Parts: sequence; C-alpha cells; structure tokens
Amino acid sequence: MTQNKEQKKKVLTVIIVLLVIFLPLSICSFVLHKLDEQNPRHKVIENPNHEFKYNGKLYFYNVSGNLLGTYECKNIEGICDYATSFEDDKLYSIDSYKSPDTKINIINNRYAFLIDASDTKNAKPFLFDISNNRIYTTYTSVKNYGIGIENDLFIVGNDALKYGVLSLQGDPQVKVKFDFDFIGIANLLNEDENKIMSDLLVGYRDQFWFLLDMNGAILTSAISKEIVSYNGKHIIVKDNNGYEVVDYEDKIIVSNGPYKNLSFTGKFVNITDNFNNFYVYDISTESAITTNILVKITDKVSSQINQNGKLEVIKNGKVIETVEIS
Repeated sequence: MTQNKEQKKKVLTVIIVLLVIFLPLSICSFVLHKLDEQNPRHKVIENPNHEFKYNGKLYFYNVSGNLLGTYECKNIEGICDYATSFEDDKLYSIDSYKSPDTKINIINNRYAFLIDASDTKNAKPFLFDISNNRIYTTYTSVKNYGIGIENDLFIVGNDALKYGVLSLQGDPQVKVKFDFDFIGIANLLNEDENKIMSDLLVGYRDQFWFLLDMNGAILTSAISKEIVSYNGKHIIVKDNNGYEVVDYEDKIIVSNGPYKNLSFTGKFVNITDNFNNFYVYDISTESAITTNILVKITDKVSSQINQNGKLEVIKNGKVIETVEIS
C-alpha cells in the first residue's frame, strides 16, 4: 500500500515537472504566433500567388520571389499601377529608340514609379521608395524608352512642363536641372547592357538645340535646326528642307546638302541624296567609300561594321557591298 502511494507521488511529481517545463513554452509559442501575425512581413500570406496587385495593395517581389515591400492604393477603384514611359520624342525629329507604351518596373530592388489616381486625366507618376515605404516626388511624366537608360537615368517632367534627368543609382539625384522644354536621347544602344547609352543627351530650350553630357553640362553651341542624331563629334540636323551634318559649333561640314536622309554608322555618314542615290561618306577624307546605289522609297538601305571590321552596305536585309575601312 505504501509502495502504491510512493508511485503515485512519483507520477504526480513527473506531471508537475512536465507542466512546469512545457506550459510556459506553449504559452510563449502562442504569444509569438500572435505577434507574428501582426508583423507586416507576415502579410505575404495574404497574397499567396504573388500577384502584383492584390486586395487594394501593390506587392513588390524580387526575381527570387522575396517580398521587398508593399504600397497601399488610395484609389482602389481607379488606377493604381506602375507608371508608363512617356514617349514624347515622336513630336520631334530625334532618331530615338522606338518602343510601345511600356510600364517601368522595379528599379534596383528599391524604387518604382507609380500612379495612383481616380482616372487617367489625374494620373501623375511619383517616385516610391519600396524599402522605406516612402513617396519622394510627383512628376508630370517619366521616360526611359521602355528598354532603360544607362546609369539608371530617367527623364522626368515637372508641373512647369520643364524636363530634367534623375539618377536612381543610390539615393535619388537630379543630374540635369529642370531647364529644358524637351530632353531626349538618340537610338544608340549599349549592347552589353541592352540599354540606351547615356553619354550624350539632346536638350531643347529657347528655340535652340543642344547636346549635353549626363551631368547637364552643355557641350555645343546653340544649334538652330532640330538634332536628329550624333556620333560624339558630328551632329545630324533637320529642317523642312532636309538633313545636314554640322559640327559642335553648328557649322555645316558635309557640302552639297541638304539631303533626303542621313544617318551615322560610327564615324561614317549614310547619305541618300535628292536623286535617291545611297552611298556611305567618310567625313575625314571628304569622299564616298561605297558605290552609288539607286534606291526606291520602299527600299530599306543602311550600313554596318561587321565582326571583321569591314563596312557592309545592306539593302532590304541583304549585304550588297563590303568595303575595307581604316
């Protein structure tokens, strides 16, 4: 009988010890679970399919599917989305990269240009810091040609309809002040990054055109005609009479113009004259380096430098002439 009592006491003691050990752990686990449910990071469970827009919020994920942050839409029934690149280059003669209306996605896993408005009329893009859940500045437009510009540059417009250039490498920084009626970049690609080269920018103000560097320094005299393209030394310009090649002082350097069409291939100029003759011209020697080719309006003719360093003339997709160049 005494032995049974001692066994019961031992069992009771074990039960009490187990309760002392596991009851606090159970309570602690319950409390931590409740606190975790209140943690904003736990909200990812609300969006199980990782949709961009879900239940009135925008969710930003990196390429690995990790949640970077969220934005709570103020106009749930209106427009709450990424901003679209504003392509105003078509209003001018600049030979810029052509892309359809393209939304600008996450930048460096930190920033996004968003719109949050009741309708398209009132939709203005603003810069949102995803990491810090912070709105920086609202603009009237933002442009990166859809494909992107080197050095994470963005051409932005303010309420006075003046344009500047913003860099988003690190903290936001205005590289070109809002002094221009238009800013654009010619269609010159950095093929390694597949982005528009940012070495030179085209600016327009006070009825004159300029080339700028990416920090806003003006590199040319005031150019009287619209800038079409450039190659670092010369500029193609255009007016109602046709195309010309000028230097940085706005002096014509290819005679016998204006021409029907001009474009650059490196330091060479592709010329289509007023008699529909196409040839490639070397400015340094002031002479044509290819034979004249009579072209039709429907023909697509250009030139390129191939992997062997030779210049090829291409007509309607076929190489029709190859020239040694120095």
